[in-house]
Amino acid sequence: MKSTTPELAALPERAPMPRFTGIVIAFWAGSLWSICTLLAPTLFMLLEDRAVAGRLAARFFDLATLIGLIAAVILLALSLGRHVMPGRFTRTLVLLTAGLPLLSKLALGPLMDQARAAGNMARFGALHGVAAGLFFLACASALGMVWNFSQRDK
Repeated sequence: MKSTTPELAALPERAPMPRFTGIVIAFWAGSLWSICTLLAPTLFMLLEDRAVAGRLAARFFDLATLIGLIAAVILLALSLGRHVMPGRFTRTLVLLTAGLPLLSKLALGPLMDQARAAGNMARFGALHGVAAGLFFLACASALGMVWNFSQRDK
């Protein structure tokens, strides 16, 4: 016997919006995980010039941030009109998954650039560690979002 929330019980069994929501979540989480766990480390393994690897990785992290913002807007807009993503918990995960990389870019990015330009690699390393932590938390919240969405019919 399936137990669903009242919002989901009102949706047709094969409604297109929940499927679209699932595709958006999967694309967003997959791109974030791929960039953070595969692409960035691979750049540093394959490229001898660490500065080039760092600049390329930064561009991909910017891309992950942009994808997250677009996906969050789509998901939050869908949640307003159709109850496709019920619950405050899921909306919180969406905001965390989008907001943490944005915080890294807007707050830590300029500080990291200043530290690198000044040759203060200890400060750069510390800021880089904080930024990595924010992206790790974004990846974890994306996992929570995928998990929560996949459990919606159970």
